[in-house]
Amino acid sequence: MGVVGVIPAAGYATRLQPLACSKEVYRVRGRPVMDFILERMRLARCDELRVVTRPDKLDVIRHARRRGAVVVQARPASLAQSLLCGLRGLGPGDEVLIGFPDSIWEPIDGYRPVLELLRSGWKVALGLFEAEDMQRYEPVLVGPGGRVSAIEFKPANPSSNWLWGCAAASAGVLLGMRGYDEPGLFFDWLSRSGAVGAVRLSSSYLDMGTPEGLRAAVGA
Repeated sequence: MGVVGVIPAAGYATRLQPLACSKEVYRVRGRPVMDFILERMRLARCDELRVVTRPDKLDVIRHARRRGAVVVQARPASLAQSLLCGLRGLGPGDEVLIGFPDSIWEPIDGYRPVLELLRSGWKVALGLFEAEDMQRYEPVLVGPGGRVSAIEFKPANPSSNWLWGCAAASAGVLLGMRGYDEPGLFFDWLSRSGAVGAVRLSSSYLDMGTPEGLRAAVGA
């Protein structure tokens, strides 16, 4: 059984255009933003890091390889499909860390408690972050013992101010995303049977997926 970090980086970032480069290598705090998630996954002692990206995103391909990641070239139609591409060749028991290359969060060792939670028996373990403007996120409803009861998808009236920003699950469980466009929708389905746990990590979360988020990150 190994630990593999999978980073979906095949999107078009249409909301951020025009950019002089792919958003994953846009410099924030003096570094390509993708380096932050690579750093956090390495601290979790990943055996391998995989970056899923399109063949035409040459700057992402070059940078990922320079950072020692395996590049999986694909043209997935959705976020869930991108993650599924990153599972190729893994055994069902391999542990997979999911992280997004356009986010920065604390603590830097946040995958450690997430992995501990996964290994305590949950099928999926989520790392949660407190944030505002939850209408554009996936609020997570958490009960006693860290049990997730539901995950809302960009709701008009959020029931929680905690979003999931990273996750861990076995490759075998994640294969169940087939038929879903978003991993959060799959995790919500699993949560209805009590299979998803969560740990609150911090209120430090920056998302560069929107112009507002990018401006906030650059100015932070």
